[in-house]
Amino acid sequence: MKKILGASVLLSGALLMAACSPANQNDSTGSTAETAMSMTPSASTSTSTKASDSNAILSMDNAVVRASAEGSDMTAVFGTIVNNTEQEVHVTGFSANVDAQSFEIHEVVNGMMQPKAGGLVIPAGESVELAPGGDHMMILGLAAPIQAGEKVTITLVLEDGTTVELEPTPARTIAAGDEEYGMSMDHSEMAH
Repeated sequence: MKKILGASVLLSGALLMAACSPANQNDSTGSTAETAMSMTPSASTSTSTKASDSNAILSMDNAVVRASAEGSDMTAVFGTIVNNTEQEVHVTGFSANVDAQSFEIHEVVNGMMQPKAGGLVIPAGESVELAPGGDHMMILGLAAPIQAGEKVTITLVLEDGTTVELEPTPARTIAAGDEEYGMSMDHSEMAH
């Protein structure tokens, strides 16, 4: 575990040094597979990593996507996001490899689902549980239902622009939690 945390700290330090040197933003000293990072030439530097990499910033245990309910164009993602670093990590958003109108981090307050202001803060070396009736990630405005047995790739977006692609997440039929989504299950009627 110390080796993984040390690699994450070294990787974070290298990223900070690279971000401070605009002349080197497009230089590559190693392959993408070796560094588990990809740099994009833009005004701001962004990085990405896959959760399967040994130095992934975050990983997700027991991840599951709720298979779409009949007649609904939304679904949720649950599991436990684990911070594999010695620094606090702030997840501000996410995306997935499905055609949808929006991807939002939500919470349930007084039985009503609403967007979670500020996203998810995961303390160093700790985890945050996403569960029905609590904090979770919503996929809204699906163009096609997500069927049980499909796999969905979730990519977390961090406050600094870093992205972390999680292992493909299986879709399963699971019950809803203690939350209200509106009279017709239409995401436009959710409490905001």
